[in-house]
Amino acid sequence: MTNKFGLIGKNISYSKSPKIHRFMADKLNLDMQYDLIDIDEEEISKFIKQIRSGIYRGFNVTAPYKQMICKYVDELTPKAKRIQAVNTVYMKNDKVIGDNTDYDGFIGLLLTHHIDVKDKNVYILGSGGAAKSVYVALTDLMANVTVVARKSTEETSFFNKVITYDQINPNKVDIYIQTTPIGTYPNVFDSILSSDLVKNHTVIDLIYNPPVTQIMKDSQHGINGLNMLIIQALKSEEIWFSRKIEWTNLLMNALKEVIYSE
Repeated sequence: MTNKFGLIGKNISYSKSPKIHRFMADKLNLDMQYDLIDIDEEEISKFIKQIRSGIYRGFNVTAPYKQMICKYVDELTPKAKRIQAVNTVYMKNDKVIGDNTDYDGFIGLLLTHHIDVKDKNVYILGSGGAAKSVYVALTDLMANVTVVARKSTEETSFFNKVITYDQINPNKVDIYIQTTPIGTYPNVFDSILSSDLVKNHTVIDLIYNPPVTQIMKDSQHGINGLNMLIIQALKSEEIWFSRKIEWTNLLMNALKEVIYSE
């Protein structure tokens, strides 16, 4: 029987995740099917039942469900518990486990682009599930982290230092990390910040479609989230199939070609 996996989210027809996993299934000779599962929140429990019954072997989770899915799983890994967000789900010892490989994906992105954040003033734009994984990773890497949110809410209490967008002083910023969906295809001319706030800065935008977002164009140095997307996917497969996958330059470049091919 084919091992079924999928991506749970809302309005996710744009996702490149199926391309990544189908390529890896062929490369590693895995019997694997990967579906896009575009659902409303009330349907999440149905798919959790399907992983319990073995219809699905595992899921990735994307916006807007990375945080709310925590209440549907039996157990969070220590990493997911710290982040309070889940992007990878699987069965272990008859329990549905929620894990987070976005953390690994973001650290991998920094490594592959040779970015050292230690003691840097890093401003995270956004406060959702992706922002939380980035925040925990940056904290572990000893960056000075400020989170920028539209307003203070219960959600923002997770972070130590939170400001609003009108409080940004670009002179105090070394690096911006853009974690919101603003600027995603087809809204390619939208940006969360005006050009004068980013023109002298490095911006890491977790968006990968389009490859160059408006905020990246406006910045001094722009990096997209493609390496994070690839590495978090490979880390999920490591968990699902209990095997190590080396993300070499050759593999990363092959996956990039697959992702951006029509």
